[in-house]
Amino acid sequence: MFDYFNHTLSCDNYLAEIHLTQNSATDHPWRGKQGVVKDYDPENAEILFVAGMDWTALAAHPGIEERVPVVNLVQGLRHASPSNPLFGFLRRRAIRLCVSDQVAQALKATVLCNGPIHVIPNGIDFGLLPVSDGIVDCDIFVSGSKQPRLASDLTARLQEQGYTVDCQIEHLPRSVFLTRMARTRVVVLLPLPEEGFYLPSLEALAMGLVVICPDCIGNRAFCIDRVTALTPPLDLDHLVAAVHEVTRDPLLSKTLRDKGKEISLRHDIRSERETFLNILEDIRQA
Repeated sequence: MFDYFNHTLSCDNYLAEIHLTQNSATDHPWRGKQGVVKDYDPENAEILFVAGMDWTALAAHPGIEERVPVVNLVQGLRHASPSNPLFGFLRRRAIRLCVSDQVAQALKATVLCNGPIHVIPNGIDFGLLPVSDGIVDCDIFVSGSKQPRLASDLTARLQEQGYTVDCQIEHLPRSVFLTRMARTRVVVLLPLPEEGFYLPSLEALAMGLVVICPDCIGNRAFCIDRVTALTPPLDLDHLVAAVHEVTRDPLLSKTLRDKGKEISLRHDIRSERETFLNILEDIRQA
């Protein structure tokens, strides 16, 4: 959301504003940013931008999408699950921006979406990634905030086998997370079984790290098994075996690093911005 807010700000044709509700997280990135408004009147907007449960903020304005164009950022596969409350918004008229082909395919399969569906893969601002200082704090970095038990078990098993491991389970600010991840040789990322994109694996590839990340559907465009990463099943024994393989095969590790960094370059945030602004221009001229 913050990236798209900044994309809008970057263009002289638009004024970006955001309304934070009373229950918004206190650590939001808009602190001190121009454009935060207290008085929210969506009827006066030229374009509305919503994601996730933001549709509920429009409850007092039934049918507003017929009066004001709505752009809906769709970041997860859960939108296509009938048991998820997000599923109920698919019939609302909107221009939907999906973060991966897999998300777009899931939405189309519902045959419910009212309005066009676009794919804008998540982008990376490469200038914000940590620059390696050559310092390596550990052999393996395990990121397991979404799979804490598996992360703890994997860490214990690897430590028993002589590896030094940095295990991250608690939520961290993005800059801290990336810095810790950059100070290792091999990254093991443990996503949920289904993710709309899973940006940490792309960020690790962009930093030239050896990446082990199970398939989570949304990462298939860049986590390609034995080409850019190893994608073992999401279980302890297979993850340990993957660590053994990359740490004992320097040629494989180099291939994964080189190809991973190469594929990450397709996800420059400038492409994300250009595609989005082109869609806004189409809406403006309609």
